[in-house]
Amino acid sequence: MTTDEPRRPTPEGCLRDFPDIGERIRAAYLNLWLAGAPREQGQSQPPGVADDLPRPWDLATCHDPQLRREVWQWLDKVVDWINTEYAWVVDGMIPACWYEHRHVVHDLGTLADQRLRAAAALNSDDLEAWQRYCLPSFVERMRTRLGPGWDHDHKEVPGRTRILRYRATESVRARRAWFDTEVKERAAG
Repeated sequence: MTTDEPRRPTPEGCLRDFPDIGERIRAAYLNLWLAGAPREQGQSQPPGVADDLPRPWDLATCHDPQLRREVWQWLDKVVDWINTEYAWVVDGMIPACWYEHRHVVHDLGTLADQRLRAAAALNSDDLEAWQRYCLPSFVERMRTRLGPGWDHDHKEVPGRTRILRYRATESVRARRAWFDTEVKERAAG
């Protein structure tokens, strides 16, 4: 099943499979596996070879537009799957606006990757750890970070003014000047 195919309806009450990854995501995982694969004796991986490889669990590293779209679509299916298969308490559900909350996107990518790896394991240990630790930790972080009332009033990014001030040209210059001074003093001293 590719990420572009619509989900087939499942009878109410039937368990659904974890969403499959598409071909581009599969290729990204394969490239990462090949980069980390053991080499013949005396042969080492050249430094930096895997540095620029996309990591599907970290959307920010997926610069290829087609791969990025495929990851977004996969994460959307993962949200639907988690909300359907695991969220029995409403405040534990991932909100429909999840994609607008960077912290949820970052956490969700890791959560989806861990679940994908658990499904590939040859025993249930990783799945049990995912269900016991990964998913509940994700839900708790999401609830804490979104705060009460997230499903009623969608708000702007908290601290937007501080973020803009942090990125302001004068603020950037001041930090860089301080960094330069600290490095010079450390080298001299």
